[in-house]
Amino acid sequence: MTNSEDFAESGQEKRRTTREIMDLEHRVGQLLFIGLPGAAVDAQTRELLEAIQPGGVLLTERNIENALQVIELVGSIRDLLKVPPFLAVDQEGGRVDRLKPIFSAMASPDLLRASNDASAAARLGEITAEALRMLGFNLNFAPVLDIPSDDSVDNGLKGRYLGASVAEVVRLAGSYLEGLQRGGVIGVGKHFPGLGAATVDSHRELPEIDAPRDQVLKRGVMPYTELFSKINARLNGVIIAHAHYSAFDGPSPLPATLSRNVVTGLLREELGFKGLSITDDMEMGAITGTRGSAEAAVAAVEAGVDMVMVGSTSDRIRAAWEALVRAARDGRLSKQRINRSIDHIAGVKSMTSPPLQFNEMAVSRIKERLGELNLTLQHTR
Repeated sequence: MTNSEDFAESGQEKRRTTREIMDLEHRVGQLLFIGLPGAAVDAQTRELLEAIQPGGVLLTERNIENALQVIELVGSIRDLLKVPPFLAVDQEGGRVDRLKPIFSAMASPDLLRASNDASAAARLGEITAEALRMLGFNLNFAPVLDIPSDDSVDNGLKGRYLGASVAEVVRLAGSYLEGLQRGGVIGVGKHFPGLGAATVDSHRELPEIDAPRDQVLKRGVMPYTELFSKINARLNGVIIAHAHYSAFDGPSPLPATLSRNVVTGLLREELGFKGLSITDDMEMGAITGTRGSAEAAVAAVEAGVDMVMVGSTSDRIRAAWEALVRAARDGRLSKQRINRSIDHIAGVKSMTSPPLQFNEMAVSRIKERLGELNLTLQHTR
């Protein structure tokens, strides 16, 4: 990692490069974070990547079989894209452990929470960064920054909370981010502006959060504001929640991902966030249950989101891209609006680090370090 001046210069150069070499369709493609259907780049996937030129690709359990397969898949993706992409994974540990087929199980947020050991959180971040970079990733959709109102509620977040208070979450998440980003992988906090009060799972339906504005700010948003201002653990990316916040949007069931009041008004203008904003997956029930994902993609960018995530279905990915291209051609999305997001994307891409050399000894070392860390945490809980 280089110093901040180098980052600034590198970011400016990447922004110029992206704007100069890409036509409208591919500049719009930079606003998409897509998933892939399988463990290899088949003909259909190749055509999709070449046509859209997405700014980011997310791999999940369906894409991960073993280390060499992932390295080959990531390499194929890089080769097909004109602008180096974000290559991301949800690697939280515990319930959300995408790399378990390759490395030992990573400590869960629950285990970190029980130990309250910030140094262990930093070590987990460092180990995670090495593991991810060895496979070719540069972005991790972690940590979860949500604070539970009720741990027992089945809202898709059980076992994924780092703490029950702002102070606990900031302490552990900040240490984890410091370790992760010192290791060359950018962390993305989720789910802004706080999903801990949800009583249903947004994978299935849209949560309604009726907390007063002050409560949302003091509990859901506060971990973000604290981490936006950190030096060594600064949060440079956020995932926006698929939940409706009546304090910001009244009674109409509008997801935060599509809310200008939340994304632009709160995140950008009120909090002054300069980093990268990404929607949660637009294939989740909270979106598909009420609207088409293609129109939702346009609405999300209109609201101020930088990147729209469409998880796996090729037809939905292409439909979202085509809808965004039409909106750009029709003037619904201005060139200035698109370039603003490209600036945010390129700025964070300039902070990423290249892959590490893969070798079996390094894999064995990571497994050993994870095993030792897990034992330490179990003894201190």
